Amino acid sequence: MRVTVRGGKPAIVALGGLLLVGACGARSGAPEAGTAAPAPVPTVAAAPAPAPIPLPDDLEPVPVADRVDAGTVKIKLVADPRRQARVTWGRKDLGVAPLEIVRPRGSAPLDLTVQAPGCLPFHTRAFTDRDDTLTLRLYTEREASGLPGYSAPPAAPSGPTKTRR
Repeated sequence: MRVTVRGGKPAIVALGGLLLVGACGARSGAPEAGTAAPAPVPTVAAAPAPAPIPLPDDLEPVPVADRVDAGTVKIKLVADPRRQARVTWGRKDLGVAPLEIVRPRGSAPLDLTVQAPGCLPFHTRAFTDRDDTLTLRLYTEREASGLPGYSAPPAAPSGPTKTRR
């Protein structure tokens, strides 16, 4: 069969698709008399669900089965008792160092602030994945001037100042 496409150029159209459709329709689903029925297809058992992807070891705390207190950690804060350093966690006052904090294992880290009279405030983070002891060294402003990276706060202006308009 010859078909002309726009512009006067001939094109050949294949009827192979129609022939295939006609060949498939000639066969019926029922077996003819005198022929053996096809063998049943064995069913395949459903594959088991894949195992969950294991998380890296550093994301999950390792359970400790041989300890009685496997669900808690003890964080000890050690400071010079003469300084009377008060430890706070946000708004919560935990007490005067030296002290021991008991928290659930794997809970959120504690952002602690330690303040003592005459000393600079000390900020630290304590993690709850294992028992830990933190030794706190508090510095006065005079002692802190020798620390690398420390700069004294700007001096407050003395007396009234005049502003020009």
